[in-house]
Amino acid sequence: MSMPLHPLIVHFPIALLFLAAVVQILALWRPRLFDWPADALLGLGFISGIAAYMTGDGGEDYARSVFGATGAMIHKHENMAFDALVVFGVLLALKVLMRLPWVKKRFDKALRWVAPVLLVISLAGLVLIYLTGHYGGEIVYHGGTAQ
Repeated sequence: MSMPLHPLIVHFPIALLFLAAVVQILALWRPRLFDWPADALLGLGFISGIAAYMTGDGGEDYARSVFGATGAMIHKHENMAFDALVVFGVLLALKVLMRLPWVKKRFDKALRWVAPVLLVISLAGLVLIYLTGHYGGEIVYHGGTAQ
């Protein structure tokens, strides 16, 4: 059984999306300085997150045989990863939508509610990325001994 691709890819979305959320929070304070880096990290992190999620099934048999992972552990990790991708996808979609000229022009005054929403989504993303990594680490380091 060869080494699956998932463990090699997974560190990119963890780092990029975690940083994207932190920089996005900073961008709410100083948008001119942090907005572009937040968008770049978010885009790269989301793309690498999709790649990591898509390679997860290939590592499932490996995790079961090498680490003694249970189906429940694997699915908990997979569900957290999916939830994290959804949250960061919403954040990315909202940021792209806000940049569209017709949205800016038409809803300029109404977009004041976006800053608190971006903050909440970013914080939720941070928590979900942490939990995804935690449950992935539990598979590797605790195997079949974790509850």
